[in-house]
Parts: sequence; C-alpha cells; structure tokens
Amino acid sequence: MPPSTNKRVIVYRFHRQPLAGIVNPADYLRESHLEMITNDGKLETLPYQEVKAVCFVAEEGKANLFSESPVFERRPRLAGIWARFTFSDGDRLDGILPHSLLDWPEQGYSITPPRAGPGRQRVFLPRAALSSAQLLGVVGATAKVQMQIKKGPARPDVNQINMFDF
Repeated sequence: MPPSTNKRVIVYRFHRQPLAGIVNPADYLRESHLEMITNDGKLETLPYQEVKAVCFVAEEGKANLFSESPVFERRPRLAGIWARFTFSDGDRLDGILPHSLLDWPEQGYSITPPRAGPGRQRVFLPRAALSSAQLLGVVGATAKVQMQIKKGPARPDVNQINMFDF
C-alpha cells in the first residue's frame, strides 16, 4: 500500500472566505477545475476562474497569504526565477518559480512565496486568476554559467586592426 501523500491546503477564492482542506498533489489539478476534500469531509470541485491561489500548509494556520508580506522586501536568495504576479482583483504576490519549464503545470504556476514556512510552504496560482506576470530576476546560476562569468574577457584577436593606434 503506497504511503499517504495528501497535503493540507488553504484555497483562496475571489470574493469568498478561504477554504481549508486536503488535496493529493499528484492529481488535484484537473482540466477545468481542481479537486479537494474540505475539513468537513466534503469533496469540492472548484473551477479555476473562482480560485485565486492554493496555499500548501504544514499545519492548521491562518489564512494570511495576501495580508502578510505578499512581496519580497529584497532580492530573494532561493534559486529560481523571481516573478511578481498581479491578480485580476489587483492583489500582487511575489514568488520563486523553478528553473525548469517542465515543473510548470499547464493550469498555472507553482511558486515558493515570500516568508515561506509552515504556514505557507508552496502556492499554486491558476493562470485564470492572473492578469499579469512580471519577471524580476533570475536567482542562482548553474556551475557552467558561473564558470563562464569567472573566465573574464576573451583574448584579443591578433587579426583585428587597432582603431586608435597612431
């Protein structure tokens, strides 16, 4: 029997109270909706147009994703792509996306939010909830890129004429 992979989440919805429950990260994203089981044991199917964000939490926590530190105060140190997302209701949220495009689900983006911790570990943002996404920086470079940066300028070409030699 495989071990349980169910995770606690808080689903933020437009114009409604957040909804706490449990999802299976392997298959909660469907083509037109996401599925979760509420704390009351009810199966909910939520269309992506109604969902603002799905916040994975380690423990029963407060719903504070958009009220406490929604943006990074300074350049983050986590490796990844630093982006700022603007929602259709005007709220903003920063996050770190993985470098690999294969880790980006078709239905939206899975990010590491500012001040990640037990109350907010990962956040899924449906594409339908976003009005814009802005790239703020790329954090962390691969070893190959770092080696190229450390090499310094290329050697001058001996066949190149010198423009300012008199």
